[in-house]
Order: sequence, then structure tokens, then C-alpha cells
Amino acid sequence: MALLQVENICKSFPGVKALDNVSLVYEKGEVHAMVGENGAGKTTLMRVITGIYAQDEGSIYFEGEKVKFHTTRESQDKGIAIIHQELNMPVNLSIAEYMFLGRMPATRLGVVKRGEAEKKCAELLKAVEIERDPGTKISELTVAEQQLVEIARALSLNSKLIIMDEPTSALNKNETANLFKIIRSLRKQEVAIIYISHKMDEIFDITDRITVMRDGRVIDTKPTKDFTHKEIVVMMTGKDLGDDYFAKEGAAAPADRGQETPILSVRNISSAARNLKQVSFDLYKGEVLGIAGLLGAGRTELFKAIFGADRKTGGEILLNGAPVKINSTIDAVKAGIMLLPEDRKTEGLILQMSIQDNIIEPSLKAISKAGLVSRKKGKTLAQEYTARMRVKCTSEEQVVGNLSGGNQQKVVFAKWLAAHPKVLMLDDPTRGIDVGSKHEIYGLIRELANQGIGVIFVSSEMPELVGVCDRVLVMRDGEIVSEAVGAAINDNNLMMIATGT
Repeated sequence: MALLQVENICKSFPGVKALDNVSLVYEKGEVHAMVGENGAGKTTLMRVITGIYAQDEGSIYFEGEKVKFHTTRESQDKGIAIIHQELNMPVNLSIAEYMFLGRMPATRLGVVKRGEAEKKCAELLKAVEIERDPGTKISELTVAEQQLVEIARALSLNSKLIIMDEPTSALNKNETANLFKIIRSLRKQEVAIIYISHKMDEIFDITDRITVMRDGRVIDTKPTKDFTHKEIVVMMTGKDLGDDYFAKEGAAAPADRGQETPILSVRNISSAARNLKQVSFDLYKGEVLGIAGLLGAGRTELFKAIFGADRKTGGEILLNGAPVKINSTIDAVKAGIMLLPEDRKTEGLILQMSIQDNIIEPSLKAISKAGLVSRKKGKTLAQEYTARMRVKCTSEEQVVGNLSGGNQQKVVFAKWLAAHPKVLMLDDPTRGIDVGSKHEIYGLIRELANQGIGVIFVSSEMPELVGVCDRVLVMRDGEIVSEAVGAAINDNNLMMIATGT
């Protein structure tokens, strides 16, 4: 008997049919991958299964019983847990308080048995290999530790099915290996895992079966060993994308640029709060400069210091050889230095606003006269860049929060491109993005460089840096420790430098 079976599930939103007669079977003790472009319907299906959304049509069976969940609590009670890509944990609670939120052990008089809760919590943390005191605040945990706490919480619920949505998007290589060890242990205990990811190497490593979705439909399901990487990409996108990366064109190495003035020069930038130590580098017009490093190396902190989002304690910034004062993000945008942040939802977009309002926000001065914003110009600008970025939406009036993650990222790109950047800093721009959207972003990066824009590209995936960048700086402990050009830009070399081995 199947653990979970969905039959002919349909779900529509205004102007969009998100799920179209989806039927699938999930077995006990299997790791079942769900792959597809952003907006393919994967997350919507998971939200129907867990009671976040109600299906319009179709049926769900769990352990042979027909069910219809109206809340996540109802699905949890049956043994289904979901770990969302975008973690939203109550940071002021301790690990133990969060682990047993709403179900803390208590006496008959209602007195909480804190010691018992912390003892049980410690056992669960040990199971997922977290060396933390149960009294530690959630706010003190790394993103990787938060992911593992969510898994421990799912175990505390005696879950029979755990849905993991992009679980490794913020994990490094060692943390990912630890997660896979836990997943294999859960599989032996006959816990089923639904694994949503855009990382093909992980999918082929950890999963038993793969389901490919496109436009709300199931394209195919079969054992992982029967798929090829290219076959999955073609099924996901409906086309052959060719090479993963675009050819590097026209970007000379610094040594070959003679007396050319860098478009951006960073000199001895420091930030005590962010552990940046006198970072210096040059970026040239039309260059894609990569920055490699492990989580915590200082990559994001460097971007925020340059962008004026964090206070600098020393150093200067030059644009085309002339010093510029950047004490705020407004100063940076005025200078033409723009940042696509690591966290698009909290730092890159205003989710409650429309696509149009998000796109025109940095360009309000350009479309205003006598302090009044021209809605006509705003609409034209939004339409132009929504089309250029191929944002899948009903119209530019659609609320950004209702878009898929990949399309949200395209809106962030659109708003900065509409503001005509001279320097564009991209902080992990393909995190949680499907393979088709990644391909578009790689092409866009090369297009922008060929137009003379200076691009700085941070990525947690070494193959991206190798495939996209003309030159790569490697950071470790808040410092730039090496520069790689030409043949030195390869996975092994970058990783060895980043880890100090």
C-alpha cells in the first residue's frame, strides 16, 4: 500500500492553472525528487498535500485513507511535515520551546516541564548531529542549523512523510553531506522524503525516483537511474538549452588592460561588526568578477559595505577613478552601484506591492515631473522590463508575493536594470532557481558585461563561478586571500583556497 497517493489534483489561482490533473504515488522509505522550473506547480502541490491550500478537484489518500486537510496541524497529526525553503522560525524562542511549540510537556495543573522538554530536545538534536544546548535561542543558530532543527522537529512529530523544499540552498558541502546522512538514516526507518531541488547532482545522488513537472502537469515519473541530466532539463523546459554557460567574450585580464581605469575600485574596506579586514580589489568595465568563499567568509558582508547597507569603519570607493561617498543605499544607487541581495524576499522586494511598483521604485525620479510620478511612464517601464526578463505573470499589476521564487528574482533583476546600473553586484542570484531560469540569468550576465556594465558575481556553487566569471577572487575570514584567472579558475583550486587546504 502506498504511503501517499494524489489523484487528479487541480488548483487554480486568478489567471493561472497551477495544477492540472496531477496524479502521483509516494512509497514508504523512498526519497522522491520533484523537479521543474519555478512555477511548474511543485510547491503548490506540496501546499495542497499539507493543508495550506485546498484543491479545487481531486483526491488525496494517506495510508489508504481518503483525507482532506484544512490546516497544517491536521496534516502534522497524520504524520506529514514540511520544511519550507524560506525558513520563518520564531527567533526569540529557544530550540526546545520551538521544538515543542504548542505541545510542551506539562503537569495536570498545566505547569510546563521544561527539564523534560529540554531532555527530549537534546536527544533529537543529537539525532541530527547538532551540538547546541536546547536553551539556545533560534536567533543564534546558523541557517544550516535552523534547517536541521526543522528536521529534528519533524522527527519529534513522528512524521511518516517529510517534505524538504530546497533544503541545501544555504548549506555548504559538509553540511549537505551531513543532511544526506540523515536522509539515508530516515529512509532505513521507512520515512518517506519528498525532495524538491534544482541541484541535479544532489538529485542523482540521494533520490530513488524523480517526478518532472511543467506548467502544472506531471511530465514523467521513473527511477532516478533511468533518467539522464539532459533528459530532465529538456522535460522541465520543453527545449534543449545547449551548453550550461555562455561563452566568455571580450573580457581581458587586468594585466592586459594597460592603463585602463577600473570602473570600480575598492580600497581597504573594513567593517568591525562584519569582520571585513581591509579588502581591496578592482573591477573593470565589461568584466564578470566572481567572489568565491564558504558561508561566513565575508562575501555578503563585503557587498553590503560597498552598497552602504552596513557601516564601514575604513577604506574608500572609487568609481571610474573618482572617489565617491557611499554612506547609504541611496548614495549607492545614485552613483550607479546596485545590489541584487542574497535574500530577495526581505531585502530585494516589497512582497505586498505589485510587480510594477517594485520595478519603478529605484527609478521614481526619472519618471517624475515636479515631484509627481507619471503612472503612464511607470507602466511603460514596468512592461518593458517585465517582458525583457520574461517574468511569468498575469500582468505587471500582479502582487510580487504571489509569484514563484524564480519570477520574484527576475523582478529584482528588472528593477535594477530599469535604473541603468554601472556596477551590478549579484549575491547568489541563482539560489533556489530552476535550471531554465539559471540559463537565462547566465545569458543576461554575459549580455550586461558585453554592454560595458561591471558585474560582481557571488555564488555558493563553484561550477557557476568557473562557467560564468572572467576572474575570481577568493575570500576567507573577511579577507581576499587569492585571485584566480585563466586555467586557475577550476572547482578544485577554488575550493582548496576557500577552505585553506
